[in-house]
Amino acid sequence: MSSPGRSLLVSRGVRIAKSHALVFQSQLLLLRVANQSYRRTRATEDLKRVEYVRSKLHNTEAALRRTGQDEFSLENGDFWLQMYADLIDCATASLARMRAAMFSLEAADRFETATDVQMLEELIAQWTTRMRLIRQNIADGGHTRV
Repeated sequence: MSSPGRSLLVSRGVRIAKSHALVFQSQLLLLRVANQSYRRTRATEDLKRVEYVRSKLHNTEAALRRTGQDEFSLENGDFWLQMYADLIDCATASLARMRAAMFSLEAADRFETATDVQMLEELIAQWTTRMRLIRQNIADGGHTRV
């Protein structure tokens, strides 16, 4: 049984992770909007905004990964499964929109979008792997440590 202090720390960690995930989803949407704006205007300001949002997205994903340190504790497993599922749903929807728009873009924009698509595909693969490992850990009763 966990101590009350441990429960408070776990609860705080879960809230922090949830916040990082929501920020990630928001930044993913901001990246899409920034890319659309740049494609319309070709303005240097818009390109800088795309690069800025992309770097923030990367930083937030890294922060989310760091908060996942106790994702293998049995008491947090269901939370992390849902968190990764929500992130995968959001990223998959963005991927579909990006892929559909890619064919109507000029070569430079297709390359830029392809880079974002590749990043999201990589993240989805990582999150899917994490979900599989968490499920395995839950099935093993918490005895599998990764």
